Amino acid sequence: MRASFYTAYHKTAPLLASRSVRPIHVGRATAAAPLSGMIGDDTGDHISGRNAAYCELTALYWAWKNDHDSTHLGLMHYRRVFDLGGRFDGTMAERKPGVVHIPDLLTDIESWVDQIGPNTVLLPETHVMGRNVEENYARGHAIQDFEAVRRIIAAHHPDDLGVFDKVARGRKVRLGNMALFPRPLFDRYCSWLFDILDRLEAEPLDRSRYSTYQARYPGFIAERLLTVFAEKLAEDPGAYDIHEAPIVNFADALVTPVIADDSLNGARNVNIAFSADRAYLPHAAAMLRSMFDHAAPDRTYTLFFLHSRIGVDTLAPLRAMLAGLSGVTLTEINVGAVFDTSYRSASRAPSNATYNRFLLFELLPGIDRILYVDADMIFRGDVARIFDADLGGQPIGAVPDYIMTRTLTGPTPTVDPQVPDLYRYQRDVLGLSDDDIAGYVNAGLVLFDFAAMDVPRTGRDLVEMARTKTFLFRDQDILNAYFKGRIARLDDRWNVFNTDAAGYGRVPADNHAKAMAARRDPLVIHYASGDFKPWLPIPVLWAEHYWGALCRTPYFAEVIAGTKTAHHVPKPRVAGADHGRLVRFGARVANRFPVLRPVLLRLYARLRSRQGR
Repeated sequence: MRASFYTAYHKTAPLLASRSVRPIHVGRATAAAPLSGMIGDDTGDHISGRNAAYCELTALYWAWKNDHDSTHLGLMHYRRVFDLGGRFDGTMAERKPGVVHIPDLLTDIESWVDQIGPNTVLLPETHVMGRNVEENYARGHAIQDFEAVRRIIAAHHPDDLGVFDKVARGRKVRLGNMALFPRPLFDRYCSWLFDILDRLEAEPLDRSRYSTYQARYPGFIAERLLTVFAEKLAEDPGAYDIHEAPIVNFADALVTPVIADDSLNGARNVNIAFSADRAYLPHAAAMLRSMFDHAAPDRTYTLFFLHSRIGVDTLAPLRAMLAGLSGVTLTEINVGAVFDTSYRSASRAPSNATYNRFLLFELLPGIDRILYVDADMIFRGDVARIFDADLGGQPIGAVPDYIMTRTLTGPTPTVDPQVPDLYRYQRDVLGLSDDDIAGYVNAGLVLFDFAAMDVPRTGRDLVEMARTKTFLFRDQDILNAYFKGRIARLDDRWNVFNTDAAGYGRVPADNHAKAMAARRDPLVIHYASGDFKPWLPIPVLWAEHYWGALCRTPYFAEVIAGTKTAHHVPKPRVAGADHGRLVRFGARVANRFPVLRPVLLRLYARLRSRQGR
């Protein structure tokens, strides 16, 4: 048996492809460019140009007219597939898991295909609605098309009218135009379906005021007709071996891998990942604007935006901003809620989007090298120079976080009850030697050389650490602990804090000199400290570079409005020496009166000092 599930794509998305799963670009006849790694629906006998109305049915039509070899043919979608391995629990006909691993789905499909016989039929489980099928259609679409279909069936397929009326009065429907039929039955289904749809399209109905959504009526009607066809099959239960399976909808899931091949490993390719929640989206836009102000024009840039449930429409302005840049491609990856339960320190940044970088190993296993950058950065140099850096065989490269090395010069208390002294934490919890601490790196800009590591194992280890353990500086501590002794030092100018000079007062002399030298010519500015963000209504070092980039993004007005609603009077910062005494006093009070710890933590978060932490 040779089964072919034609899987419809209309945009770039994680690729579903195997012996029996055949991705196909629908509407390719009118697309700006063909999607790579798949056939198109615009060859041979096709209706590709009618995709705006027919949706995934142009793939069904292409398979009907052009695949002469498969014994079984059917249809799926790039983000809706059959769960043929029973992996996803639930009672709904369409299930929406949080995480989907494509190789698992493909393995299940191939295992199922190996068991099929010549009369095997696969249908989606029925979805039960609150209204009957006709009422449901009238609520969301133009009822005149539904009524016209009934007239067409009555006139040209009268034997099916009773089944159509039964389905119309019932509350069950089969979703997605998804099914798999043996070749003779597939031919019969397509002949019947497209005859009705062609006649429906030719009906003298006024559709001049249809929206683009309503104009997809052939696709919507086809779902109801699949339900009718399935009901007809049920009337002769012995003729076919009918199977049902739920649909897996992973539109909002973390889907891995996104890219598994080596297509982005060319000499001109620069692969960059960044992450943000909705609050940091404007700052990410400013970072990107500055990046491409200075990027080498002869390179190809592929951006991977890891976000947590930012809506498609919300990302439209960012998408439009980047669309005008030559050689730049944006891939948006919704990572969902993978790290929602991971540790958050009350005295650190509130979002766990910072952990998203650990998903790159599973998302992009075919890539040799990728640069991760924080959203609160501004570029003043060519990002391609960083991407091309020689790591000397080490798996990652980063810039030292010199402020964190202050622990080498004396006790460094924190207000976190579990970390009374930062040096002891670095030694005992992170397992760092003094030399490791002296080279402790900042995680705001990290160059990953996947070719120099065991990518699957590294990804699993890092995600497990993020999910199950507690680290004060979260992903940054994890990277320093996991890769200790294997981190290449990048040019200090590629990650320079705008924290004022007093914040470096306790840093060892040699590191202090390096930090001050980098500040004289920063190529990447990092607004790392919560007290030195340029969008706060206070003057901070190098804020002009941020605003110069932000004003050329769609988010300028949004950030300006935010500063106007904030407190306008600059809050005095605590001097370095006074801050140290205040922190030590707060720690003593918290240890003596544990009930006050939450209040003191909140107070500390508001008064974080010039020390940059």
